[in-house]
Amino acid sequence: MTPEDIAKSLQPFGQADSRLARKYEGVGLGLPLARGFVEMHGGVLSIDSIPGEGTRVTVSFPAERLERAA
Repeated sequence: MTPEDIAKSLQPFGQADSRLARKYEGVGLGLPLARGFVEMHGGVLSIDSIPGEGTRVTVSFPAERLERAA
C-alpha cells in the first residue's frame, strides 16, 4: 500500500482499490473501526507498508490498559 492508500483505508468506507471488479471484498470499515476502538483505549494503530511486498498493522496500548494473565 502506498501512503495515499493507507490514508484512504483509514477513512470510513475508504478502500485502496475502489474498482467494482476488485480482488478483495469488503466495505471499508475494518481499519477505521479497529483504529477507533484502539484509540478509545488510549492506544495507537499504525500501518507500515512496502508496495508489492506486504503490510504490517501494529496496535500498541499504554501499560495501564493491560491486565496480567491469571
